Amino acid sequence: MKLHLLCKRYYTNKDLIQERFGRLYHLPTQIQRLGCDVKVTALDYRHPMAERHVLEEVIFKTLPATPLQLASSLRQIHGVFRSDSPDIVVASGDSHIGFLGLQLAHILGAPFVFDVYDYYPAFSGNCIPGMRMLFRKAVKGSALVLCASNPLMERLASLNSARLLIENGVDRQLFVPMDQMEARKNLSIGLGMPVIGYFGSIQPARGPLLIEACRLLRAVMPTLTLLLAGTVSRVPIAEPWIRYFGQLPQEAIPELIAACNLVTIPYADDEFNAMSSACKIAEYLSCRRPVVATDIAGHRQLFGAVPQSLCQPDPLDMANAIRRQLFQPQVAPFPENLKWEKIAHTLIDALTELTNTKSDNEY
Repeated sequence: MKLHLLCKRYYTNKDLIQERFGRLYHLPTQIQRLGCDVKVTALDYRHPMAERHVLEEVIFKTLPATPLQLASSLRQIHGVFRSDSPDIVVASGDSHIGFLGLQLAHILGAPFVFDVYDYYPAFSGNCIPGMRMLFRKAVKGSALVLCASNPLMERLASLNSARLLIENGVDRQLFVPMDQMEARKNLSIGLGMPVIGYFGSIQPARGPLLIEACRLLRAVMPTLTLLLAGTVSRVPIAEPWIRYFGQLPQEAIPELIAACNLVTIPYADDEFNAMSSACKIAEYLSCRRPVVATDIAGHRQLFGAVPQSLCQPDPLDMANAIRRQLFQPQVAPFPENLKWEKIAHTLIDALTELTNTKSDNEY
């Protein structure tokens, strides 16, 4: 079975090629190991030169999609897919990419699979007129829609009944439990103070809840320290008790997690967050750290065995949950279904069924 994935090079503030991050890297490489012939074409909005990389036997090609090169890039994409002639076309990353993948699949007479890892209509770029229509057309026209969370599955049910839950997994070779004392020494963090962490995008809907909760707790825990890493947008973090490490490579995150007493998912309850599937949840659980997460999206399913991990998206309730987890910590078990290997088996079974159905229909 030949599969060609059309996606974007930069997503969730990571570089698919250099950082080998997330589902757009791990799903292709994992199903390649299972016997699928996989190629990836990644649109690059930042660089004017095309690149070719072979990573774990998968060919990753980048095509520049800067405004000046967009027209020629569309012609190149068409040529690349025609030359490859895949059995299945998959698209992921945004509404217009999904629609483009659908058109390519129609031209090639191949089944189309749309990977929806976030609710793309909530992306800022989707305010452009017509983008939401492209999203609906891509979802409706898909032979199969991959959804990263159960809330996404429910949201898209009216557009397409052929949906499959493909969650965000974790690299369990990288995200492993580490010694807290050693991590704190390496990071110059006091050994006795309570340390709370959040590592991801810091913006108005992801971060301020935690900062306010920690400010409340510092009234009774004056040594409490908050560790942050990731991109910051429109959130003030200039506090002496906040240590901000900037935007770090994935390899640096496990040590930060290990240094914390607990780690957090401080998401507000908005349209985007409510359907998200945060990669960091699997990372936290793989590192065996206590977690406090707002009770939105599919978090209740992940933390059902440890309900004290959940809180309302409110600073006071989050402060109370952090206090509970500091004094009586409970660690949620790591769900085996969040291993990339398990996720890949689920995906390739569904893709094989698609190709078999197409063959039966042709016959």
